Amino acid sequence: MSFLNKYGKYALITGGTSGIGAAFADQLAQKGLNIVLVARRQNLLQTKASELTQKYKIDVKTIQADLTKTEDFDKVFKTSENLEIGLVIACAGMENHGLFTKIDSQKLISEIQLNVTSLMVITHHFAQKMVPRKRGGVLLVSSIIGHMPNPYFSNYAGTKAFVVNFGTSLNGEMKKHNIDVTVLSPGPTNTPMVEGMNVDMTKFPMTMHQPEYTAKIGLDALGKKPVVIPGFKNAMMVKMSNIIPYKIAIKSGAVIISKAMNLK
Repeated sequence: MSFLNKYGKYALITGGTSGIGAAFADQLAQKGLNIVLVARRQNLLQTKASELTQKYKIDVKTIQADLTKTEDFDKVFKTSENLEIGLVIACAGMENHGLFTKIDSQKLISEIQLNVTSLMVITHHFAQKMVPRKRGGVLLVSSIIGHMPNPYFSNYAGTKAFVVNFGTSLNGEMKKHNIDVTVLSPGPTNTPMVEGMNVDMTKFPMTMHQPEYTAKIGLDALGKKPVVIPGFKNAMMVKMSNIIPYKIAIKSGAVIISKAMNLK
């Protein structure tokens, strides 16, 4: 069954103007779905919408919203209320790294608001509409960091661990309503967020992937797997970290990450 037949005419993507989110938008547009883009920066929304419209001849709606702010959730709901959103991809995210006690508390709160609260609220809103229709899809973007201890990424790791447990648990609830729920947990990906981290990714024993590959892995897994980790090496990294004792996983993680950040 095609994505269009399975999920309907519209897919909503948060964080859809760059990185993995933009790759999702391209690939879904290629499958014939109309796109609702949700992002913070109006100029990027306009640019991406024009690109999708011209290239794929689809309908693209844009919603300028800062999902670190609870009041902006209503922008998403009101703008899309007359559209049948059959597929939701929660891709918007942010990260803070470094010594936890040195990170500004407001930045930590914003991180939780975007990575956890907005993802949960948006999923809740649209899943409520999918249940009576007996069809739909939800793809939640986590990270391999959410599967294992990551010193110096403590808050970010916590938010992504929420997404893993939330998404896999929701998978069990929604299956009987014919709604697909999959968690995509990428490793390092060549995105603007990673580029801006000032962390030496070559220090990590993982493979760096391109957004297009990561998005394709996620879409291919939707409805087939509750969780998918792109790349054999990255999947093995998670598996090994869950086999060894926590004490060793924490210690090795602290050593690797401190070197990558050049911490003294």
